[in-house]
Amino acid sequence: MTATPFPKAVSASARPCARDPFAVRVEAGLRGRGLTLRGLCREAGLDPSFFSKVLAGKRSPPSDEAMLRRIAEVLGLDAVELIVAAGRIPAEWRALWDDAEIFRDVHARAAGVARRPGPAPRRTPPPAVIVELPPRERFSEELL
Repeated sequence: MTATPFPKAVSASARPCARDPFAVRVEAGLRGRGLTLRGLCREAGLDPSFFSKVLAGKRSPPSDEAMLRRIAEVLGLDAVELIVAAGRIPAEWRALWDDAEIFRDVHARAAGVARRPGPAPRRTPPPAVIVELPPRERFSEELL
C-alpha cells in the first residue's frame, strides 16, 4: 500500500483572502521598532509559537484586553486600534453598548449609511390582535 502525500502548503502571498488587520498592524509595529517576533513575545509575555500562528492566520488574536494593551505598548501602537483590529471592543468604548444613540451613529458610519440629524425615529408598536375564544362550554372536559 502506498502512502498518499500531504497536500502542499499554500504560501501567504498566494492566499486569496485579505490579510488580517491585526497581523498587518503587529507586523508594521515589529518593523517600526526593529523587533523580532521572539523579542516582542519576550517583552509582552507571549508564547512565540502561539503568536506565530496568530500572525499566520491559523489562530485568533488574544482576547484578553490587558494582553492586547501590552502588545500595543511594546510595539508603540495605539492600544484601542489594536484591540479593535483583534475584533474586540475596548473598555473605553463602553458607551457603545450603554447608549443606543451612540451605537446607531457608529453603526451608520461604519456601514456607510448617512443618518439624518435629530432624534432617532420612534417606532410605533404593532396594533394588538384580539382573538375571540368560543365560550368554555363548547370544549369537552378532556381538552380542558
